[in-house]
Amino acid sequence: MTEKAVEVVKIKTDKENKFEKQQPLRHPLAAVSLENDRLKINKQLYQVMVNKEDALDLEVLSQKYDPYLDQYDFLVGDVSSEHLRLKGFYKDNVQTAIDRKEQTIADYLMEYCNPGGPYFILQLLSPVHHYRNNNRKKWGSSYRKRKKGQPNKKNGVAFKRYKVRPAHYKKPETVAVKKEQKNNHTFVIKKRKGSK
Repeated sequence: MTEKAVEVVKIKTDKENKFEKQQPLRHPLAAVSLENDRLKINKQLYQVMVNKEDALDLEVLSQKYDPYLDQYDFLVGDVSSEHLRLKGFYKDNVQTAIDRKEQTIADYLMEYCNPGGPYFILQLLSPVHHYRNNNRKKWGSSYRKRKKGQPNKKNGVAFKRYKVRPAHYKKPETVAVKKEQKNNHTFVIKKRKGSK
């Protein structure tokens, strides 16, 4: 081999693979402890529901866990190519997108995770978050009290009436010219003033 070919091989081997390199942490490490089937992450207590193929690694979980995940009732972690991916889900009674509810965990595992790959599911036991279950609270009390088809009590009218104002453009002034033809047919031609 020539000297140039040896240099090219050295340059290619010297380049670092960005996926093998240690990635910087964007959040502080989580405090993770496991007792029997109970897992405590920071201040939240989880129950380990499924741990397929021992996917639950406490060290990796403490690195990957983001405080943003505190809001979810279920955490699903799947391992692919030695990387842990975490996804959160809410209970079914929470008003949210359907792909974020508990009933879609099985679909998520089938569609987005490696088939036969290791995964775990954690259920939140002691939540720090408190989401409110809002049942038409955003519409105010008058919406709930009013029956269908009943007018508003304020003005006795179901809909607010708006005053329609006429248009403010000038119409061109026209002159009507009556013309007759042979068979006593008459017609009117309108012409603008000043035109021939």
